[in-house]
Amino acid sequence: MKVHLTRDSVAMGDDVDAPHEDTRDLPAEMSVREAVAFVVRSGYLAPIAGGKASWVLTSACASIAVVAQQWKEPRIITPGDCSLASLATDDGVIEWHFRYLAQQDPVAIYEELRAAQAT
Repeated sequence: MKVHLTRDSVAMGDDVDAPHEDTRDLPAEMSVREAVAFVVRSGYLAPIAGGKASWVLTSACASIAVVAQQWKEPRIITPGDCSLASLATDDGVIEWHFRYLAQQDPVAIYEELRAAQAT
């Protein structure tokens, strides 16, 4: 599966390369949980001084995961065991965008998104 990545900038100097596009080829049978963890571990997200960056991974209109620089693993909002193929568009591409939320509390972000999904 082709996963097209974009992310917000974290600072003015980071704006030079915005929207920070990248593409990863991942196995279609890989779970969403595995794919998010793989992308995060690959170093795609910009680290920030202080080590407390918060990100929300989105695809189309849905929030998929909360990523925090200080966490070992992302926290998945959508069913983490579904396959990557289930998120693909008609052309077989997955579009993921990481929204930067500065140093907002990632636990509060996660809880708010999970609650919104439940309603």
